[in-house]
Amino acid sequence: MERTAWMLAAILFLFVFGIGTVRAQSSSVSSNRNDSEGTVRGIVTDASNGLPLPGANVLLRDSTGSTMGSVSNRDGFYLISGLAPGAYRLQASFIGFEAYTDTLIVEAGARITRHIALVPATGELNEVVIAAESGAGRMRAGLQTVRAAGIRRIPAPDAGGDLASWLQSLPGVVALGDRGGQLFVRGGTPAQNLVLVDGLPVWQPFHIVGFFSAFPHDLVSNADFYAGGFGARYSGRISSVVDVTMREGNAQRFAGAASISPFLASMRIEGPLRKEKVSFLGSARMSVIEQAAPVFLAKSLPLRFGDMFLKLTSSGSTNSRCSLSALHTFDRGAIDVDNDDPGDVFRWSNTVAGGRCIAFPANTSSVFELVGGVSYFNNAVEQSMTPERASDAVQISTKVNLTTPVRGRQLRVGAFARANWLEYTLGEQFQNVRADSDLLISAGAYAELETTIGNSISVTPGLSATFYPTPYKSVVEPRLRFSWRQHADQTFHAALGLYRQTITGINDERDAGSVFTAWVPAPVDGAQAKAVHLLIGWERQIGNALRLAAEGYHKRLRDIPVPILSAIARFTTPLTLADGTVYGTDIRLEFQRGPLYGYAGYGLANTSYHAPDGSFGTWFDENIARYNPPHDRRHQVSAVLGMEIRKFTANIRWQFGSGLPFTRVLGFDDIIALRTLVDVREAARRPRVLFERPWNARLPTYHRLDLSLERRFDISGAPLSLQAGAINAYDRTNLFYFDVFRVRRVDQLPIVPFVALKIERL
Repeated sequence: MERTAWMLAAILFLFVFGIGTVRAQSSSVSSNRNDSEGTVRGIVTDASNGLPLPGANVLLRDSTGSTMGSVSNRDGFYLISGLAPGAYRLQASFIGFEAYTDTLIVEAGARITRHIALVPATGELNEVVIAAESGAGRMRAGLQTVRAAGIRRIPAPDAGGDLASWLQSLPGVVALGDRGGQLFVRGGTPAQNLVLVDGLPVWQPFHIVGFFSAFPHDLVSNADFYAGGFGARYSGRISSVVDVTMREGNAQRFAGAASISPFLASMRIEGPLRKEKVSFLGSARMSVIEQAAPVFLAKSLPLRFGDMFLKLTSSGSTNSRCSLSALHTFDRGAIDVDNDDPGDVFRWSNTVAGGRCIAFPANTSSVFELVGGVSYFNNAVEQSMTPERASDAVQISTKVNLTTPVRGRQLRVGAFARANWLEYTLGEQFQNVRADSDLLISAGAYAELETTIGNSISVTPGLSATFYPTPYKSVVEPRLRFSWRQHADQTFHAALGLYRQTITGINDERDAGSVFTAWVPAPVDGAQAKAVHLLIGWERQIGNALRLAAEGYHKRLRDIPVPILSAIARFTTPLTLADGTVYGTDIRLEFQRGPLYGYAGYGLANTSYHAPDGSFGTWFDENIARYNPPHDRRHQVSAVLGMEIRKFTANIRWQFGSGLPFTRVLGFDDIIALRTLVDVREAARRPRVLFERPWNARLPTYHRLDLSLERRFDISGAPLSLQAGAINAYDRTNLFYFDVFRVRRVDQLPIVPFVALKIERL
């Protein structure tokens, strides 16, 4: 108890010290700033509903014709600093909106706040275009940005798209099957991905039916997806980051929507609590697949999932914007849906609640952000033949960020504090991790300095530091991101960084039919997982319609917890540590002209684990020193085609994946207890499975065609959308895994025809 009190006191000191450092840095920056330079900043919004517009271009042009510009961030915020006194022409533009023009007089040292409301150019522009900063063909050192329109382009068995389906259309993102909600990014495991919603972590946001997550397209404002090489503001995970900003409610008028499909029923409502000042957005979704599957698939699917979301936003102040958010998800079902006795039944739930504020005080050029809240995760497996397993995880976190201009550069600094409570019961699955509870408190800070050299080179060095109580080591993680725009149509980029992870999710990768994950602190000798990322990429715009991009990557992994392997099938095994190497390349081609959109991507990857002490166990008398884990997909191809003509929208996606590793069966035998002399012809015996070397074979290739056709009907005040399509349209029999104990194959879903209906109130 005394130790915990000392830790809390230390964390409080570090957090207050971090905030003080941020404020001091802000004051120092302000005092060092050239007093003759002016600043223009504000928020770009949609005039029809008051929602921020991320990705809008804002330019200032002086009397000589010289320009300075900015792109609005995920909050719609823009900042242009270093302005000499004089008259400027302010211009703002966003695809699908009328251009905005105004005249400003900037005096010496002036800080001007100018909010911009862009007027839609037509009546149907909420989700029909993608800004230049987003798109599947746009890669910037591992970073991709997507908005609602991009998510909708991927067919899903619902009246709209979902972020989970969009992520799975990208090279380098591997899903072992269409059930389980597990995504592997460039060789990493699901537990190594950091997923944020409005700045707060979500432990497992992907639903048990792999097409869906907690992020449907009509709730997402934008999402930043880092497949690697992410900057210093993100810490605690070593593989990837999915940073989702949920949109705000309509601040002008009440609106809503309801939809139904064979998989999901949903309802959304939004509107002003105080017009143009306080708004709300609420959503609830519930699966109906258990009831609809016998009709559409002529079989039962014991899968249940859903989610609820609520967001309140206050934008009444000129210099601040605050929101409160709450998210709850739940899942329950079996992976083997074709078996009368499915064995393991998995269930999990997330609850996230918190708030976020951004502020840009009138007396400074800085932007402050405060995020705080709680994230809870419950995960369990209900079993008929093996001990019950369960895991609970709670994180209480708060974070302060500051962004400020410094002599033409942009400085981003922040401080954070986290308290994690973990409780887990694993039965006899892992010999060195049974049942326990842990409280892990940490605090830290980060800094990034984005520097522009000339008009073409951008360099962003960063440093993240996290402090832990003993026995865990405090860590310092240097990061670097680089971009060189050789000319207007061609860009080179790179990223390099060190990443560490103390709290990790462990699961049994030997069992392809299990999605249970237990969150524990550094389960083997307190060793923290580590990764070094290196990414080098190139992007070329060809004309106005074509974009080509390629990116190579290399990851070096250390101290990854994995189960010890053997030739004999057994439930209980110890954990050990693995080192790993991941390398590969992504190549993407994106086309857009008028109503036609096309995208093709190819991914080549190799993931291997090797034992630092020379052995992961033994195969009979032979040491197992190296293997390719079950998510090592060598080749991956994805193609998307979309067309919008009048009131019809058609989308097609085709995916191909080479076979994943699996362990072949060598044979079967029986074990007879020989405590005394027995007659082996009559003695009780227990059957046993003998395996070949781990993951020494490959499953068959995987490919699938999904398609959808949508028709919109204009009904006064309540537009109607009717969508029809099919998942796995040519009914490919794709193997999920082979159950060696029941000697039967478990397949992914067959052809799934669907019809979805959505009605909106605008």
